[in-house]
Amino acid sequence: MKSLRSLNPALLEHFKSVGIPRFTYGFKSIVRASACQSVLDKLDLKEKYADSNKNLTIVDIFSGHGLFSSMINYELKPVKHVIVEHMKGYADIWKSRIQELEKKTGNTENFILYPSDGYNWKSYDDLIKRDKIIEPSFKDRDNVHDELLIVGNLSSGKFGESLLAQWIMCSVYQNWLQKYGRVRMVCIVPEPTAQKFLAGAYHPKRNKSAIKRELFTDTKLIAISESTIPQIAPDGNDYDPNTLVKDQPIVLSRNTLLPAGGPLAVIEIVPKAATGMNIDTVEYILQIFMYKATGKVRDALAQLAPGAETDLGPLLPEALLEKSPRELQAEEFRQLFEVFDKWPFKPPFYDTIDILQEETRNL
Repeated sequence: MKSLRSLNPALLEHFKSVGIPRFTYGFKSIVRASACQSVLDKLDLKEKYADSNKNLTIVDIFSGHGLFSSMINYELKPVKHVIVEHMKGYADIWKSRIQELEKKTGNTENFILYPSDGYNWKSYDDLIKRDKIIEPSFKDRDNVHDELLIVGNLSSGKFGESLLAQWIMCSVYQNWLQKYGRVRMVCIVPEPTAQKFLAGAYHPKRNKSAIKRELFTDTKLIAISESTIPQIAPDGNDYDPNTLVKDQPIVLSRNTLLPAGGPLAVIEIVPKAATGMNIDTVEYILQIFMYKATGKVRDALAQLAPGAETDLGPLLPEALLEKSPRELQAEEFRQLFEVFDKWPFKPPFYDTIDILQEETRNL
């Protein structure tokens, strides 16, 4: 069918025989081909990776059920598609799926199962340095990396949100797979996570992660879940309306998701080029300001360091000082960071370490 152009016919029998996995391990998946196709149409990845069949490597983490992954594969036809999956049920499915393809197509899809824990940073060092499964090229950061794509199912309620936050910051610190350049990430995430991370200025769900996401990435909301109570709450009810208007996400019906009706969202994250901001300054100010996100910036300045309110207040616009941190646009935060970073009396970094609490897990 033309409408399902990304559905690999060689896998139809396998998906039918496997059916719905017995265990989901706390992850959510899109399990209808029509829904996956709609997401791929919205992403328009073929336009972004015009030579994917010649040079693209996909690193696909926690792919689980695998329908979405298999359709991305058939759409892009990469030279390597590495499935990083260690959970036995899913790993066994992928093993049998690749065996099926080897019989039917010779695995021209270029799938490689790498049975390792995608949550463990060491897995990626082993993937590249020890086992030499892939050899990513380094690209300058003027453009988005056109030979490497990260796909991740981060819908786990246990660690999905924290891992998403860390992946975003990897693009800032230029480590993990983001050390090779500005690598696009397509992520399936819990819907409450998407609602928070994509909240803009003034929205009550806006938090530190939303601000850093806005400062350091261009992120687009690709898909959201259908409302469970449409008579009371319309689709997208808990999202920032400005995000919905800007991104026009598609709506996934409840019967396309596993577990049945499990809310999820799909987002596309593109790291920005170097921002020139001092990351330690960003982390410190956001930690202080977002502790009381509804107070005034003027009052929050006093919490940064002795004398900050007196010295820095006159250097900032009056309108900015009267806002709450949650109301600040990204550009206004940049003003704050720049003024503080140039302040000769700002506290040394080692005096702020106990305030910077975000776990790095030794990236």
